[in-house]
Amino acid sequence: MANAREEARQLAAQQAKKAAKSSTRWIQLTVLAVVGLIVGIVAVVVINGNRNQIPEAGPVPASANQYGGIVITADGIQKNSSSEASRDSKTLAEPTASYSAANGQEAAYPPGVQTPEEAKTNGQPVRLTIFQDFECIHCANFESQYGDQIAELVKSGQITLELRNLTYLDASSPTLYSSRANNVAYSVANQVSGEDYLAYQKEVFSHQGTGGLSNEELAEIAQKYGADVKEDIKNNTWRPFVRTVTLESSKNGISGTPTIFADGELYNTTDFSAWINAKIEAKKNA
Repeated sequence: MANAREEARQLAAQQAKKAAKSSTRWIQLTVLAVVGLIVGIVAVVVINGNRNQIPEAGPVPASANQYGGIVITADGIQKNSSSEASRDSKTLAEPTASYSAANGQEAAYPPGVQTPEEAKTNGQPVRLTIFQDFECIHCANFESQYGDQIAELVKSGQITLELRNLTYLDASSPTLYSSRANNVAYSVANQVSGEDYLAYQKEVFSHQGTGGLSNEELAEIAQKYGADVKEDIKNNTWRPFVRTVTLESSKNGISGTPTIFADGELYNTTDFSAWINAKIEAKKNA
């Protein structure tokens, strides 16, 4: 009988010890969960604070026109082509012409994009304008498939390339990757050749789908091509302009990325190579 009581006492002690360990473990897990929640809240506050701290107006980069386009020709990146030294997101350009979209609806030409009639007689190479987002998987796929061909067409002088980088996908990015990448892109374009800028862009797009590069990673890639972007990252130098370009594009008919025009004609086929080559031949024979 005594042995039975002793066994019962020992069993009760073991169970109590296990219960105490389990309780301690749950307390530890709860504390960790609370800490994780606090860290998450702080991150959201910091990100939203960063979003709200971006001024509504800011300077236009030397490498961009007033509409946000980085224009690249066989001679390099066009510099100081903007008619305005700064832009304000409260003052957006209005559309001046419209075209018939693929769905049959009338759509506005984005500011700075010539109509086919205007482009036909301008005496310039075909102007390829691409609205893109560094976080856009379709943009990354387009770059992977056609980026080298476009670079060669630019180098040979057969086209002028205009790149307008937007931030539509910031809405689903906890780190505002599109805005950060665009800020760095202008900084790079200010400092390097057209060829090196396109190589930089190609490498950045090759990381699409990984959750977005950090500022440090963007700076490392930029440095490979000869650009020091640390100060522009620190100061968010071009972020106000990035915001204005995105709002203006959205206001003027750009509903998604990539959206592509060549001499005012919207790309809506499945064979870009054939389409752009046909535009080049048509321009030669105009």
